[in-house]
Amino acid sequence: MIFDTFSKLSTPPLIFVWLGEKFPGWMKSALLMNQNLCAIDTILISNSAAGHVLGFKHQIFLEDFYTPPAALNVRLAGLNPRFRGGFWSKTTERFFVLKQFMDKFSISACFHAEIDNLIFDISKLAVAADEIGRGFFCPRDAIDRGVASLVYINEKEGLNELLSLAADKGHSLNNDMYLLGHLLQTSATFFSLPTENVFAERGSTDWTCVNSVSVGGIFDAAAIGQFLFGIDPRNTGPLLFNHFENENCGYDLKALSYEINATKKSFALIRKADGLRVNLYNLHIHSKLFKQLSNPPRVAQILNSANNGDKTLMTLNLHNNFLFKKIVAGWHKLLRMVAVP
Repeated sequence: MIFDTFSKLSTPPLIFVWLGEKFPGWMKSALLMNQNLCAIDTILISNSAAGHVLGFKHQIFLEDFYTPPAALNVRLAGLNPRFRGGFWSKTTERFFVLKQFMDKFSISACFHAEIDNLIFDISKLAVAADEIGRGFFCPRDAIDRGVASLVYINEKEGLNELLSLAADKGHSLNNDMYLLGHLLQTSATFFSLPTENVFAERGSTDWTCVNSVSVGGIFDAAAIGQFLFGIDPRNTGPLLFNHFENENCGYDLKALSYEINATKKSFALIRKADGLRVNLYNLHIHSKLFKQLSNPPRVAQILNSANNGDKTLMTLNLHNNFLFKKIVAGWHKLLRMVAVP
């Protein structure tokens, strides 16, 4: 049975969670790329209504094991319910899914990634992290904010702390990033993973990170993927370019060059000033342009341009742009008025 497969995995798996009733168009490409690149077993947890992802090896439905917080008389406190149909509630609820899945199938450790990430070879990462400590490992881009783009959990106590905080009516934290940030500041079972800030001067951040040499690389909270491949089309204008500068970025990303190695399933950042080379475990693809990322010549063109300091037009964003829609609607109204005899 597939349940037995989950309980007998030889290494901690990489788990994706999707709580929507329908898969977005970019998701299949993202999952299949990650299944190939990450070099460990991958699992998708989703609603049965969304259907199967053809070609993805391990998929399990929520209905097979999961009880939502509301059914357990647990209310997620402090979250913004109005943003994009309860988006922040879903990003927090995924951790309840992870906890119940780990309990149900006796999984003592796992990776978890948001699906809009590219995860490169993490086959040796669990062993390295286990030597550092036990708990919840998470990238961080501000003193009060963690980003669960790619996390590692090797002790469920940290996950329990997160679920307890999410249900605590005494906090005013309005999404999972600030819940994680709070625990990264206050809990001994939470570890801050290194990001692009390793290229900056020592002591340039307000928090202590796991040593990047000890874990064999760094992690993209959000800034690197946004810089290279742009931001969510819903958050920008009709022309989507890359080279977006995240306000929490820990280093000048124009001062780095970028190199992907599909054969080794790896991605490297190189500091132009001195050639310092650092392995990157994940890229947070905020723009969701995975069809472009599945095209090696297109990826090479984007990275070559970035290495030369040039922007790339990632996509035309006309149909998703509010201002463009208003202009088109205005023209249609004018044409109707002119057409009236």
